[in-house]
Amino acid sequence: MRKKFCLVLVVLCIYLFAYNIYASSIYIPFARRNISVGIIVDVSSVSVGSSKTFFVSDSSKKKIKLTKGTITISCCQKGVQIGKYNLSLPIQIKSSNGIIFANSKPYRGYLTIKKIGNKINVINVLHIEDYVKGVLPAEIGTSCDMEALKVQVIISRTFALANLGRHANHGFNICSTQHCQVYRGAGVESNRCNKAISETKNEVLAYDEKLANTFFHANCGGHTESPKHVWNWKNAPSYLKGVKCGYCAKSPGTNWERVFDESFVREKFSDNNIGKIKKIKVVGKTPGGNAKKIEIIHSKGNFLLNAYKFRITVDHKQIKSLTFDNIKTNNNKIYFTGRGFGHKVGLCQWGAKVMAGKGKKYKKILQHYYPKTKITRVNYK
Repeated sequence: MRKKFCLVLVVLCIYLFAYNIYASSIYIPFARRNISVGIIVDVSSVSVGSSKTFFVSDSSKKKIKLTKGTITISCCQKGVQIGKYNLSLPIQIKSSNGIIFANSKPYRGYLTIKKIGNKINVINVLHIEDYVKGVLPAEIGTSCDMEALKVQVIISRTFALANLGRHANHGFNICSTQHCQVYRGAGVESNRCNKAISETKNEVLAYDEKLANTFFHANCGGHTESPKHVWNWKNAPSYLKGVKCGYCAKSPGTNWERVFDESFVREKFSDNNIGKIKKIKVVGKTPGGNAKKIEIIHSKGNFLLNAYKFRITVDHKQIKSLTFDNIKTNNNKIYFTGRGFGHKVGLCQWGAKVMAGKGKKYKKILQHYYPKTKITRVNYK
């Protein structure tokens, strides 16, 4: 009887273990093994190459074998030209060692070239896990604590999988710029970042059995923000409601100052018939401390607009956030002081770095900035 009971207990434990593995995995549409990244877009020519033998094939199944070195691919009337060869698009370029160069930069996977109008787009196709290797050093660096690196791995992997259709009209999934995520290929990889990727393999952030919107930014200035206040989302998910950070206050870039010529700012709004600017003031603040609207008081009247649009219109790199401490106009100069860097939605990267430095594990950090989400594993098809 004792042996039978033990056998049942073992079977039950195995079942529960297997169930937990299954329950912690989600299947999502388009969870493909590979992702296509637009790395060089809207150009007339590009140089590609390899340190080993590489191959170029076109849509008519023509295949060219090339020795190591570099070639130039240029637009022509019917497709692209490589030396004496005219090839029909799209074309694929693969290296025998899995590393292919585009404009002297190395990339894992292979390249696809497509034509958009009279220009070409160079697209890097590679495994999602290899893609993240080229994102991590560019987005968070290589020297922060391992737990912060793991945080960035999970949100970057999740962001990529949740946004595979973002550039469908350009012939690829996502771009390699800040519009999506900064991706710089195999040339920036580091052992520490790759270790963080390996130790969190396939892990993503989910909410209600779906991939979460894992937005992130450099520095929240004290409080993260809801996308309904930044991008006017009507149905912002609860895990992006905005939270008090409490960790980034002493980080580099928390406080900033910028000064512009009045004429420079006025020119940015030339389509709105703005006269000489007398004053700029904040109209309303969000729970996260962001300006809701900006009013420009000028010689021809008043102009009220969304604060996010104001920042983007003037210069989003110079006006680092919408948390303004002061805006003043004096002697044809406009002075801005504020806190934070970025849109403030989702993860505060500097806050995550400080939390990791204080011994917080990556799961706790993710729970802080994306409350009520859970870490699960994605199954690539």
